Amino acid sequence: MAFNYPLALIAIASLFGVSVAGPSSAHGGWIPASSTFYGLETESGPHDNGGKCGFKNINLPPFNSLTSCGSQVTWKGGKGCGSCFLMKCTSHPLCSGEAKLITITDECLDGPCGDTEYHFDMAGIAFGKLALPGKELELHRAGRLATLVKRVPCDYKGRNINFHVEEHSNPNYLALLTEYQNGEGELTKLELKEDGSSTWTPMKQSWGKIWRLDSPHPLKAPFSIRITTPGGKTLVANNAIPAGWKPMTKYDAKVNFKAEL
Repeated sequence: MAFNYPLALIAIASLFGVSVAGPSSAHGGWIPASSTFYGLETESGPHDNGGKCGFKNINLPPFNSLTSCGSQVTWKGGKGCGSCFLMKCTSHPLCSGEAKLITITDECLDGPCGDTEYHFDMAGIAFGKLALPGKELELHRAGRLATLVKRVPCDYKGRNINFHVEEHSNPNYLALLTEYQNGEGELTKLELKEDGSSTWTPMKQSWGKIWRLDSPHPLKAPFSIRITTPGGKTLVANNAIPAGWKPMTKYDAKVNFKAEL
């Protein structure tokens, strides 16, 4: 079945609150891949509603359960967290052939993940979205599908980057989860600048998309955060974490990257 990009774009934007840029901004064309699912057919993935990237509430917008574990080539030791792909399936009679936007939120560890370079072990709900309407549960019986994927820019339309201050953060230890990052969706460097300072201090990747800073002195807020992507793009969120910040709280960066690769 031919892929009608405008129709898929409208469907994604209206149903999932996330849009994607056109084919000209993607890296290359469609890549052969394989797809399986884990958990129950009607679940969003792990019972903690997240995964090894650290994202929260993946059943809610903008993810809407359209998430997947990535194999080594897309997981990238956790630095692939947040990357976006269009996926479609035409290899089974119950496949719709319509592209769906999938976000990498976890790591594919064992089983089928080593069989194909590009393998996606998807949340049960996401796998079902590849089916014809009403055939979601039947498609799950296929178990494994030959699919096609295309890397696309993430576009969290109408959202800025958010920094979630993780549990156990304190004046000498700050851990941040970066969410809703447009464009590449990935980061390779996160740096912090304290109030009154001109120095950018590198943070360390703790796991997934959670980066931390262990400080020998109490950190002085507000904090500005600088993000660097694999493609070398940088963005500065000035005073993104305010004075009086609290753990388990989300802060709006007021900025975001352009939705392009």
